[in-house]
Amino acid sequence: MLSGLIVDELAMARNLDMTKGLIVAEAVMMGLAPYIGRQDAHDIVYDACRIVNEKGGRLADVLNAMPNVADRLAPELIERLADPTNYLGMAPEMVDQVLKSSASRS
Repeated sequence: MLSGLIVDELAMARNLDMTKGLIVAEAVMMGLAPYIGRQDAHDIVYDACRIVNEKGGRLADVLNAMPNVADRLAPELIERLADPTNYLGMAPEMVDQVLKSSASRS
């Protein structure tokens, strides 16, 4: 089924960037929770997402502009949390497993 699949990394990155970070809003919330509490993290990320939807911009930039976030967390942490490439879950392991299985059948 996947033979002939061509992975276009630039297109994938463009597609992820179209969301301006909103695709990882839940991951950002969970990443913020240990620093500011779960409910506060939820409320802050919800507000930040609303701002991105209404006014534009990137989730990381909006969060870094919020005093209640910027006063507690380094901008680099927010950038890392809002980067979809850091939120791959089990995908790399699943790909390795499929490749290994495919190689053993050849």
